[in-house]
Amino acid sequence: MRRLSTIIFDLDGTLTDSAPAMTDALNAIWLAAGRAGFDAAAVRSFIGDGPAALIARARAASGLADDAALTRQETAAFMAAYAAGPGGAAYPGAAETLAALRAAGFRLSVCTNKPQAAAEHLLAALGFAPYLAGVVGGDATPRCKPDPAHVRAALALTPGAEPEEAVLVGDGPQDVAAAEAAGVAAIVAAYGYGGAATLRPDLPVIRSIRELSDLLAGRSGAVAGGRRR
Repeated sequence: MRRLSTIIFDLDGTLTDSAPAMTDALNAIWLAAGRAGFDAAAVRSFIGDGPAALIARARAASGLADDAALTRQETAAFMAAYAAGPGGAAYPGAAETLAALRAAGFRLSVCTNKPQAAAEHLLAALGFAPYLAGVVGGDATPRCKPDPAHVRAALALTPGAEPEEAVLVGDGPQDVAAAEAAGVAAIVAAYGYGGAATLRPDLPVIRSIRELSDLLAGRSGAVAGGRRR
């Protein structure tokens, strides 16, 4: 692996805890339809592949039939309710970590299955945007994670960066799959929702975003070795 120059972050479950805001938004439309709502643990299990997948999983959990048209309508209603709320909170230490990595010369970007507008709004609201070369949302490319094209689009935000010089930090199996298929190393955010730490115990893990700088400084070999050849 070449010298690490570029770090690509997932958003929900990695830089931000958006599950409470998503729970509120989902329950708002579910309760309005006369359905039982969900607790935060259930909604966390729905997160990872974008809002349409979240709604489809919520419908299945409620015993509702698979219906593409209703899923589209409820996804739009969910996004409207979500946009009216706070969007999410930064994990403790996230802003400081981004600032330190940027000051150390790393080029940073975000690759998320959250829609582009919602991701940009949240990153700006939390003050993360100045540290980033940009963000590629789930609707900004033809295919999102776990497709490697999504990661390649995020890598292209830092011109000249090669996959061998990059690492993706994320909590979900779709993050790991997309990174590895794109030839990018992966670090698992075990504190997030996605469960990748259990599914891929061979990969380097952080249990707080605050651990990332030390891992990159002291365990660069572990980062390189965690990527499948």
